[in-house]
Amino acid sequence: MEIIMDFLESYRTPEGSWMADDQPLRMYTSPTRGQFPVLMGMFGSRRLCRLFLDPKGSYAADISDAQLLMQAVDSQVAAHVLEKARLPRSVVKQPDLARLLPVLSYGSRDPGPTITLGLVYARDAKAGIGNCSFHRITVKDGSVAIGIYPGGHLQRLIDAHVARGVQLSVSVNIGIDPAIYLASVLGRPSVDFGFDELAAAGALREMAVEIAPCFHNQGWFIDHAEITLEGALGEEMEFESPFPDGLSMPEYLGYQSPWGMVSTLQIQAATFRPDAVYQTLSGPGMEQSTLLGIGQECAVYAKLREWRILDLVRSVVSLPSGGGHLLTVLQVSKKAPQDDAKILDIAEALIGEVSSLMNLLIVDWDVNARSPADVLWALATRSRLDMDIHASAVLPGTPLDPSQSREYARQERDGTTRKCVVDCTVPSGLQARFRRAFVGDL
Repeated sequence: MEIIMDFLESYRTPEGSWMADDQPLRMYTSPTRGQFPVLMGMFGSRRLCRLFLDPKGSYAADISDAQLLMQAVDSQVAAHVLEKARLPRSVVKQPDLARLLPVLSYGSRDPGPTITLGLVYARDAKAGIGNCSFHRITVKDGSVAIGIYPGGHLQRLIDAHVARGVQLSVSVNIGIDPAIYLASVLGRPSVDFGFDELAAAGALREMAVEIAPCFHNQGWFIDHAEITLEGALGEEMEFESPFPDGLSMPEYLGYQSPWGMVSTLQIQAATFRPDAVYQTLSGPGMEQSTLLGIGQECAVYAKLREWRILDLVRSVVSLPSGGGHLLTVLQVSKKAPQDDAKILDIAEALIGEVSSLMNLLIVDWDVNARSPADVLWALATRSRLDMDIHASAVLPGTPLDPSQSREYARQERDGTTRKCVVDCTVPSGLQARFRRAFVGDL
């Protein structure tokens, strides 16, 4: 845990928030475990993520990260399958991951050291589809456990292979082009099952991502990855924690959750490039919130594009203080009196369509949606909470939020909640009274 604690201490201050402040890019060259240096903070700010999405600065600032990713979905460049690995790699059969990798621990009651930026690549040769996703992967004594969302695309691939009587061969790729990590946050409704996120990463780079056949299973790995694990997934499950009173590693919302049953990842081999670097993140914090937030912004943008109402919405921002999911800002530009009601209808439809949305704040064009302080200014001066909070019926949410539980709301089931739209916009006809100082006319 010494690396995690040092990383947190490197940027948190008494006045700041370790959950929502930008995180530094930091390399630890001599970890106490494993054979590789540790890189943290790669996604520690939206500025860095924008650089990874648009390294040449080809797009104006008003073109959002979600727009760039959805453009990549529209103009995808399929992965290029190599006959064999292009780059030289060392191969270790049946590796002792606890000795080989500098896998970090996040708390005294964690299930064990956890890989947090291992991108799982799975490919169904029969169906001709691929999938990228990252999961928490816990290295335990004698086994490796992986948390997989039950309804997600990876689980569907596993189920399809189990139905054929075989396991799903996968690779876990650590230390790859940031564009692939960013593309891997795409999910429904941005893309459907069967979409290979490597194709979006290829479009971002205007060059196909190269994949090579694994050395010890029937899967494929990302050829340029610093470190890869080769393994298989099937029906086998195990307890995530070896401790009866244990907890999962800290979740993206900043809490620890009770552990449960997770999939067993059968590791067959590890491979690595010369001078490889191990990449990870701190669990809850800017990096994880940024990755999840960009994914949610894509989901909202996809629905707005589907409904053909992008003319009213200037930007969508998922704030890190909500873990990238629970606090989202919709910046709008009203053009007519009827837009007051129309924008509310749009917001209420969004919280019903995107399950990860919880609190959706609507602000005007003159409010900086990326500034929590500016959003709070709009909340304080352009809303009356007794009038402007619009609560939904009980909707599906996330059980990782402690407030979405029967203990918190006895009449609701775990993982459900009433979601809220908060209207922080100027009502039509009152623009003159709410004209903001130092800003042009509303």
